[in-house]
Amino acid sequence: MRTRLPSLRSRRRYMAFSLEAEGEISTGELMKEVRSAQLSLFGDSGASKNRLKLISFDGRRGLLRCSHAHIQDTRAILATIYSINGVRVSLHSKGVSGTIKAATEKYLPQLGKICAESYRRRIELDDLSGCIIRTQGLKVDLCPDNRDKAEGSDTRYLGLTYFDLSGGHEDADGTTDGL
Repeated sequence: MRTRLPSLRSRRRYMAFSLEAEGEISTGELMKEVRSAQLSLFGDSGASKNRLKLISFDGRRGLLRCSHAHIQDTRAILATIYSINGVRVSLHSKGVSGTIKAATEKYLPQLGKICAESYRRRIELDDLSGCIIRTQGLKVDLCPDNRDKAEGSDTRYLGLTYFDLSGGHEDADGTTDGL
């Protein structure tokens, strides 16, 4: 099947949102409740025009794709959801953008937007110390106290791995999470 030309495609918008819940919510449960709210508010014909799709969801933040003409409808859908499988939730729209990349950079927290002092996790080794900016799986981004460690590159952070921090090096602190 051939793809449509860009001029013939329907225009899309990407809405970043955050979820506050009293328990754990899975992706399937969230999308089931979003579709249920959409059908109860706008019916079958209104739901088919919006074409909602969940692009990503990590348990706290997510990205929804919707039609450009139905942005306010999508916000209304998110505002009406107050419970998912008996767990009280609150969904907040963070912003809307025309591309996934722009929505992620503008409205979902990134490395540069997280303050190292508020995160309050530090690494103190003999030759390296600094604040942890982000952890993702076995990877750690560190803002070093000594800026000479990152000199010669255009980055502000050092990328470390679990191996660098827990047992792969004689200076590792030996904690279970490597931090």
